[in-house]
Amino acid sequence: MALRNQKNTLQKKFFFCRFIFKRLLLVSLTIIIQDTASAQSYYYFVYEVPKENNVTVCKALITLNADGSATGRVQYNAGENNSLYLYELDLVDSSELDKGTTNKYLIPRNNPLPLLGVDPGGFLKPRFRFEKQYDSTGYYYTPAGAEVSINGTGWTAVKLTTGEQKGYEILRQDEPFVSAFYFESDPFYQYIFNEKTRAIPVSRTEQMFVVIVANTDDATVGTSAKTDLQNVSLLFTKLAQDLGITKFFPLYISGANYSKAAVEAALAVLASKKPSAKDIVVFYFSGHGFRLPNDKSIYPRMSFRTAKNKANKEVGENILLEEVYNKITALKPGVTLVLGDCCNANIFENPVLGSEVIRPKGGGVLGDFNFESGKKLFFPPAPLSIIVGSVNQGYLSVGNPEIGGYYTHYFTSELQKTLWGYYSSAQLAIGNKSNASWLRMLINARQNTFQKSRRKQCGKTENDRCIQQAEIAVNPPQ
Repeated sequence: MALRNQKNTLQKKFFFCRFIFKRLLLVSLTIIIQDTASAQSYYYFVYEVPKENNVTVCKALITLNADGSATGRVQYNAGENNSLYLYELDLVDSSELDKGTTNKYLIPRNNPLPLLGVDPGGFLKPRFRFEKQYDSTGYYYTPAGAEVSINGTGWTAVKLTTGEQKGYEILRQDEPFVSAFYFESDPFYQYIFNEKTRAIPVSRTEQMFVVIVANTDDATVGTSAKTDLQNVSLLFTKLAQDLGITKFFPLYISGANYSKAAVEAALAVLASKKPSAKDIVVFYFSGHGFRLPNDKSIYPRMSFRTAKNKANKEVGENILLEEVYNKITALKPGVTLVLGDCCNANIFENPVLGSEVIRPKGGGVLGDFNFESGKKLFFPPAPLSIIVGSVNQGYLSVGNPEIGGYYTHYFTSELQKTLWGYYSSAQLAIGNKSNASWLRMLINARQNTFQKSRRKQCGKTENDRCIQQAEIAVNPPQ
């Protein structure tokens, strides 16, 4: 009798999981995956600097990454001999509040690097101002001004004669323009003009399973989670295509299907698929997270509280992120990536709303895929497992509806920079061997998240800044 009851229970659980899986699959198919991604973009500034009783015309070409970092090159003629100078700038996205208005800038974070001559009159560091606008695709920023630091302190606005976004194809058709800023030996020049025709990826036998859980209907994190869902699903869909993986199995849990039962059903289906030692499994969560006073895990619990739970101040259903990680690694796939972008503090605290980053009109450009880097990251010689909690114990996560969770945004940006386009070429070491590194990407994302989150107030006073530092584990250590 007991055996029969146990069998009936297992059958009911199986049919429930299959029912949930069919619903999840239907939801997955209804999500529209765009075929472009916000990546690199280019801007051209021409501004006039009063200098030595004259006006120096400076021209700047800026390459902006999705994470808000940028490289600028500024060229100009100056001095009695009208000598040509070329400087490189390491720039970063920055927000500044002025009389209730938030201004966006790309500002230098290091000293300018002279590439052609050293101006004896001194190079005046610039910062570049952008204005926010909207169209049918969402928000974007356009060039709006330039300022220079004349005495090394403060900023002085100068005349901007040209400020425009440059398209990738426009640059490819104008070699004289690009060569005014880059030498033929520069990786950026080679990226623009020596791009090879992308070969059709060879179909591979590896499988990729991607489970994305996003609390898109929640009143506080829903819009940000929806952005995360779209950005993460887009990235891994694109990644599977470029790796040549045809056996790609996405499962998206969101909206009315968002529940603990749906996640457990998805994990049961994953287990039934029996991923092999060469397959890839990705589990991503965006929503509310918390920890209980006696929790030993450094990673958060994923919350599935209902409105009734919240009204009654109940904990509600939840799953420990590390528990999901343990279940997936027990299946022994080749690569396991488990990432939770959520708070790791008291359940009754909410994530903090921060600012967005500068984004180009029409999105950016993903260049050619660096297969050597992709192979090193996703087809390692030995099994690799990664777990990431976007914030450490006792702290809140920060995000923005337009860019999603901060850690998610910077993590996906690191993947883009490492695997596609100009910056991916710098990942090739001697002998065409990639030096791409999971640990380096995850740490870079953690540092960028920390730098941006601390600009936001999380406590009662102005000095109580948000401190978001991810918990990261890569096994075996790299």
